[in-house]
Amino acid sequence: MMRKLLFFSLLIFLTACNNPGKFTVAGTIAGADGKTLYFEKTGLVSDSLLDSIKLNTNGNFTFKTAIPEYPDLYRLKLGNQLLVLAADSTTKKIEINGKSEDLLTAEIKGSVQSEEIQKLRKSVIQLQNEADQLRFAKNPEQSKQVLDTFIQHVNRHKKMAIDLILKDTRSMSAYFAIYQQVSGTYLFSPFDKEDRQFYSAVATAFSTYMPDYERSKNLYNLVIAAIQDERKGRLQQSWKELQQTSATGFIDIELNDAKGISHKLSSLTGKPVIIDFSVFESESNVAYTFELRDIYNKYSPQGLQIYQVSLDRNKMLWQKSVANLPWICVRDESGKTATVYNVQSVPTLFLIDRQGNIVGRYEDIRQLAADISRAF
Repeated sequence: MMRKLLFFSLLIFLTACNNPGKFTVAGTIAGADGKTLYFEKTGLVSDSLLDSIKLNTNGNFTFKTAIPEYPDLYRLKLGNQLLVLAADSTTKKIEINGKSEDLLTAEIKGSVQSEEIQKLRKSVIQLQNEADQLRFAKNPEQSKQVLDTFIQHVNRHKKMAIDLILKDTRSMSAYFAIYQQVSGTYLFSPFDKEDRQFYSAVATAFSTYMPDYERSKNLYNLVIAAIQDERKGRLQQSWKELQQTSATGFIDIELNDAKGISHKLSSLTGKPVIIDFSVFESESNVAYTFELRDIYNKYSPQGLQIYQVSLDRNKMLWQKSVANLPWICVRDESGKTATVYNVQSVPTLFLIDRQGNIVGRYEDIRQLAADISRAF
């Protein structure tokens, strides 16, 4: 008896290993006699056909496929109609009951996320219909009325989508929500500061719980690209403002010293200047400060000035460190000036000549020392 139990236990184990878990999508689509229903998996780059069936008069169908390692998107396709479904490792069976003439209104059971995606798609299709109507407005008054209604409905859709996102940021319905489009335009844009917080929330959840998933990596890269693009835009705007409002060749800085007194970089115009971005919290700063002092002692009789911008987080440490320094020492708590000057590491130094032109940028103070004559 014991041998039989061991044999059957081994047989069950081997069968489970050779037959990975599957989930089922089954149901009925009325009025689809003779039509082919396709079951597809929606990939990040391309879709793949999993199965298909030619429906008969009763409209019954059953599809089975492997349970996904990560949450994923699937769809039923009937002619030009689509029903988008979501499945994850907990999905066992999704039941569909619908009509061939309007697949989107089908009843879905067994998958809350699929129901949420269906709700999103219904709303987006309605928005697309309203967007299309904008082209047929007969006069400006009618156009404005249609547009105002459209904008109200877009905001209503986004509120619904935000609720879904915040309910479970690592769900496929949250993922699906941030990618919805109307007339080729995303309703949520990672390049919009307000919208990006929702992209970031979903990206963080996916990266945290599913770091190796291709959708997680793609979403994370999209958010990072948007952030970098914004920073690049800010930097370009700063330089543009400089070109429009200043002929000095450098972007002006105005920050407070350790006593709270404001100092403008532009107040040093007409003199050779070293702009120094550094931190006193660094272990190497003592040696660095001595090197900077040697340059100052040697060239200050010829008019050299130093405008030192500290990026220290510890205000008290900075105040103590700069107490006896003979040049202008200010602190940029926000890091804004470092962003404007595109400072990627510290120390970073700029050499400005008497005419106000930036003639050198350095990350090694010894290179600046060897090049100092360019400022005179």
